[in-house]
Amino acid sequence: MSFAATVLTQMELISPMLLHLDFELLMGKFELWRIATNFCFFGKFGLPFVFSMFFLVRYGKELEVKRFEGRAADLLWCLFITGAIQIAVAFLLFEMPFLSQSMLSVLVYLWAREYAEVVVSVFGLFSVQAIYFPWVLVAIRVLMGGSPIPDLVGIFAGHVYYFLEDVQGVRLKAPAFLSELLDSGTQQQAPNRNFMGGHAWGGGQRLGQ
Repeated sequence: MSFAATVLTQMELISPMLLHLDFELLMGKFELWRIATNFCFFGKFGLPFVFSMFFLVRYGKELEVKRFEGRAADLLWCLFITGAIQIAVAFLLFEMPFLSQSMLSVLVYLWAREYAEVVVSVFGLFSVQAIYFPWVLVAIRVLMGGSPIPDLVGIFAGHVYYFLEDVQGVRLKAPAFLSELLDSGTQQQAPNRNFMGGHAWGGGQRLGQ
């Protein structure tokens, strides 16, 4: 979706102004699509966009394989939860028209937690343990003259999710209807459950029938 957004804006078929997060338009004119589209635009095509796509594919895929194997619904639910946290931070503290970079930092942070002991080569210049990789990326962004805020917001959102699930043991499981929709090919549907995950008692059967 991010590639499609970039292509459409590059061809001037759609303006980034229609995609960015604007709370006045969101709440005043009910332009609700901005809640999702602001996560899909990584800027115009160029080297930063290429790096973003590389990080998205590599670390997103490895995170899906290890932490969310067979649980596509839980991965989507994770993105929903961390996305909501980022939007709340943007509303309360910062003006951030696009949260795509922050969401990318969420994936990198959670990946770093899963592969904490792996040694990562940073552009072939030096190596660090994966657990420190998100912070190295923040430092590199600052050294290149960029703002660390998008990365820090993503790290914060990712840490909240990690803290709740891995430290506190809170099961942030996707709603049952979402699991049935996305995980039907990998998981057997639990018997006697309704679409929200509750017990479907049914009408029963008369004795003697």
